Amino acid sequence: MGTGKTLTIPSREGFGKVFSKPDYKTSLGPFKLFGKKNSLSSHRVGVSIKKRDYRLATNRNLIKRKIRGSFLLSYQSLPPMDYVVLVRRGISSDYEQLKRDLLSLWKKTKRDCEEDSNSNN
Repeated sequence: MGTGKTLTIPSREGFGKVFSKPDYKTSLGPFKLFGKKNSLSSHRVGVSIKKRDYRLATNRNLIKRKIRGSFLLSYQSLPPMDYVVLVRRGISSDYEQLKRDLLSLWKKTKRDCEEDSNSNN
């Protein structure tokens, strides 16, 4: 099951908006996450991986699939935003560890956003 058009950010304009003025930023290991509130009141995700860091397209595509898959499992507990995951060098070749890292990233995001919304009230 893919993420489909509704859960993905259109590349150029969507990524630019999120990177230019993110409402939320965090990092965990090789992942850096940017979030921006959108007018759609829905969740969307994008993944950015440098070709220089991961030469083989198969590796880049596998990492993107893992990120999107973990997002699908976690997005309902996250606030509705556009999320862009920037992947840096250093991902473990152990894919169980990659799953745990991504799950931790989404949990951290949820916790940070809940704390932020509680402090605003």
